[in-house]
Amino acid sequence: MRLDELVHGPVYVDTNILYMYLRVDPSYLPLIKTFLNRIVYGEIEAFVSIPVLDELFYRLLLARIKEATGRNPIDVLRENQAETVAAHSDMISGPLRKLVLLPHINLVGVDAVDFDKMVENIQKYSLLPRDALHVAIAQRLGLSKIASDDRDFDRVEGIERHWVINPPQV
Repeated sequence: MRLDELVHGPVYVDTNILYMYLRVDPSYLPLIKTFLNRIVYGEIEAFVSIPVLDELFYRLLLARIKEATGRNPIDVLRENQAETVAAHSDMISGPLRKLVLLPHINLVGVDAVDFDKMVENIQKYSLLPRDALHVAIAQRLGLSKIASDDRDFDRVEGIERHWVINPPQV
């Protein structure tokens, strides 16, 4: 289902949804803003894990480095990681801190029990480890809906994906 077809209730929010919002993709910004407004007003209860925020910070960092230097951000980080991170981290951490303070956004961590479920999800659904961890966290929380543009989640039984750009392949 499209993201705007999510009626109400709890949903696990994946990195790419928040990335599209913070990187301001004009094509899809109205849809994502509506989704976030529905969270703020309590129609939707969003669950955002620490791994999502880790991934989001890193992707935003890479994008900022590439914009600032016009170079491969990994090469720039290899040359001078400390200086590069220091130059960009404030511009990233500010918006992330504001985002997680929004009403009805629940930060969730990783528990030790998530490891076994992550491995099971890798084996059962052929997911990459990070996606399998996202699913394990959602499963532990009893969540069946995920807001994500990652089609790999479509292979997971019991998970209903709500997308922006990438519908399920038929």
